[in-house]
Amino acid sequence: MALPKSKYEEDVYTNNHTSVWGSWWKDFQWGYKCCKQTIRNSYCTGAAGIEAAEASADLMKANIARKEASEDKQVVAEERRLATWGTDVPDDLVLNDKKLAEALKKEDKRKREETDERKRKFNVKYDDGVTPEEMEAYRMKRVHHDDPMKDFL
Repeated sequence: MALPKSKYEEDVYTNNHTSVWGSWWKDFQWGYKCCKQTIRNSYCTGAAGIEAAEASADLMKANIARKEASEDKQVVAEERRLATWGTDVPDDLVLNDKKLAEALKKEDKRKREETDERKRKFNVKYDDGVTPEEMEAYRMKRVHHDDPMKDFL
């Protein structure tokens, strides 16, 4: 009795693999069992490829852990910066008197220029970097609506 032949090729090993495609499953992906690759029609790297993949995975985990640790430090600095720009002035804020005087002059100039928008040029570039001295000058110059002496300024 003769075995019926399939119209599909079976147990075909391509590109130096020792197992067929679909003989290995990881992270919802099929792959080759011999080298644990999930890229079809890739060349078999064998045990060296498995070791290299594990080493790169360990390196990636170490980089992620290092990045998370550095982000924690940046969050603390960011919270401190936000406190500087908020309405509450932190007690440990140190300002340079010369820079504060320059920032006050700059704020006066900005207020004068703000009144007449027609004089503003089309291609004016604004400086987005705000220093603590400039922020303090803004706080000092703005109108405080709850101030009883605001009408006398």
